[in-house]
Amino acid sequence: MGGNDFQDLLYGVDYLVDHGLVDGNRVAIAGGSYGGFMAAWAITQTTRFKAAIMVAGVSDFHSFHAQSRIFDWDMRMLGGSPLEHPELYRERSAITYAARVKTPTLIIHGENDQDVPINQSHAFYRALRERNVPVEFVIYPRESHSFIEREHRKDCEERILSWFERYL
Repeated sequence: MGGNDFQDLLYGVDYLVDHGLVDGNRVAIAGGSYGGFMAAWAITQTTRFKAAIMVAGVSDFHSFHAQSRIFDWDMRMLGGSPLEHPELYRERSAITYAARVKTPTLIIHGENDQDVPINQSHAFYRALRERNVPVEFVIYPRESHSFIEREHRKDCEERILSWFERYL
């Protein structure tokens, strides 16, 4: 979580840029669920990305552990419980490093998400807003971890495109 997986992501971006397949000045990161965690984590670790989109991502593993219905996912991914390894939970939480973020970030979450509770997005949004980072937070009513309603899905995709058009 935020270790070799993150390094692989950066190596992939560097490869694409080095081979002229991507404009290195217009690289963004976006993801949902685990990809949402990676987007949040990435922008706390590097300024490589010019725009970010976090969809239903974990930003604070301590509160995630207490509120998610996926009761043991974090323990399997992080190698123990927050009671046994509180320092690891803090170290691997993007919220810990939110003061470093400069990347314009769009945060998207379903109101009724029980897998990654919405407080994960609320906390990251507030941290970025307090640091005057360009950030927007969109909550879709009635939606859970995956969006079902057609209008919500359409709106979400349009917001993502608009965000990239604005910041890339």
